[in-house]
Amino acid sequence: MTDHCAPEAVEPRAALVPAAELQRRIVRLQEVLREQDLDAALLQQNADLYYYAGTVQQSYLYVPAEGQPTLFVRKVVARARRESALGAVVALASVRDLPAAIEDRYDSLPARLGLELDVLPVLRFRRLEDLFPEAAFEDVGRAVVRHRAVKSAWEIERIGAAARVADEVSRLLPDLLEEGLTEVEFAGRVEAEARRLGHEGFIRMRGFNQEMFYGQLLTGLSGCVPSYLDTPLAGAGLSPSVAQGPSFRRIGRGEPVVFDFVPVRDGYMADFTRMYSLGPLDAELLRAHDAALRVQEAATVAARPGTPCSVVWDAAREAAAEAGLAAHFMGHGVGQVPYVGHGVGIELDELPVLTGSRLALEPGMVFALEPKFVLPGIGAVGVENTWVVTGDGVERLTLAPDVVTIVR
Repeated sequence: MTDHCAPEAVEPRAALVPAAELQRRIVRLQEVLREQDLDAALLQQNADLYYYAGTVQQSYLYVPAEGQPTLFVRKVVARARRESALGAVVALASVRDLPAAIEDRYDSLPARLGLELDVLPVLRFRRLEDLFPEAAFEDVGRAVVRHRAVKSAWEIERIGAAARVADEVSRLLPDLLEEGLTEVEFAGRVEAEARRLGHEGFIRMRGFNQEMFYGQLLTGLSGCVPSYLDTPLAGAGLSPSVAQGPSFRRIGRGEPVVFDFVPVRDGYMADFTRMYSLGPLDAELLRAHDAALRVQEAATVAARPGTPCSVVWDAAREAAAEAGLAAHFMGHGVGQVPYVGHGVGIELDELPVLTGSRLALEPGMVFALEPKFVLPGIGAVGVENTWVVTGDGVERLTLAPDVVTIVR
């Protein structure tokens, strides 16, 4: 059967991953394969497929330790060929045919094969055990995550495009906010503007059972509601099946409105938080917001190439303690989390994580710094910006003013 694919199948304004980007990434992965004495890697997870092949069509990306990779595509091969700049994009009728297809192209099967064991479902792993009974399997997922932590100039441009969506939506937000709206009604207005500006809708996360829709838009005491998600703010959500995000709670005057937003363009995301209120905010909330700005300043001063993440984390905690708000920093009680920032890129939970880690910052790393405070019985406040590590410090990518915006 002929596999038809209309030209319109790829959005003309989409920024396809350039061949040079893919080649550079493949070369780095092959260096790891040789270091680990692996014959090849077989990648299947969507975020990794997009990173190394430029497409998320249903595929198996086979990367030998030496030579050129091949993308074996189950569905849809014609579209994968349009989207991917790899030289070898091959149709695969069934996963059962994968060993024969690899042997046909590479003259042998791998004895030691790298897999994304950090995310690969057990059933898929068992299937590969059956297909490659002579192979020994090793993890390459952690190496993939480490590689993706350092962004190229092209990737930073994509993250910058996502940041501009956040900046624009934050500018429009005051005209969308009205007293008496439910949180979810307000969120719908905001999300519609984001979608109009090109937000892709998917927020990928690598962590098991970590998921999110656009971010969190929380008001008043909703900002104090903790949940399972590894974030300082969660909210009640619409039901226990989601247990996070906006609810049917109505927005009142003088309440903190937390706009915690994850814009996504061309597969890359930024992260962003700003504060709003209908009328003046409680003095304690304003004091906590000022403390968040001081934490941001202390952390960004500490963030330099070669600096361990733990140093940035310690600087943030010290600034929060100096403000007398250590117990409310990055959540409160059971909702408190042990970090002040996280890497962003194709996934929301990338490296570096600004916690007690010894991982050193490098030029090209991109992270969201999100000092937030939860004041029980009052609400939550904070600020969040996306930063890129440069040769001598950090540069901010989300540019909207950090002020609390008082609406009408």
